[in-house]
Amino acid sequence: MSRKTSDMSNALTTEIRWFIARVILFNAKVGEEIGLNVTDLQCLHFLTLQGSATPGELAKWASLTTGGMTVVLDRLEKTGYVVRERNPKDRRSLIVRPVASKLRKLEHVYRSKGEALGEVLASFPEEELAVILDFFRKTNRTDQNIGN
Repeated sequence: MSRKTSDMSNALTTEIRWFIARVILFNAKVGEEIGLNVTDLQCLHFLTLQGSATPGELAKWASLTTGGMTVVLDRLEKTGYVVRERNPKDRRSLIVRPVASKLRKLEHVYRSKGEALGEVLASFPEEELAVILDFFRKTNRTDQNIGN
């Protein structure tokens, strides 16, 4: 790695760390306002991204034990953000789904952040967006997932 590339990588890593820290603190604030902790809220985000999941899948994504995920799902269900249903493909397991009406109440909280992110992304040409997308796909799908 050249000195110039190393400097760019270090600068990028610093900016990513700032971004992650700010997102975590924002989500902690949102979670506090709606009665959820950060882990609960992130698991809810996983569900909104995926549409539905088994408790085991959620536990894997969140790096939690299945017992820990049960506690998270109990809180999410108690606050009305998710429902647990029988898995039609395997009657021994469950499918967890977010409750759309509850999610609609959160839309206003995230709308301005989404719009701001959209404006930043709109400032990049298609070719650069492809590089950014490739970066996130690689970091999200690597066997040594950076987040876990």
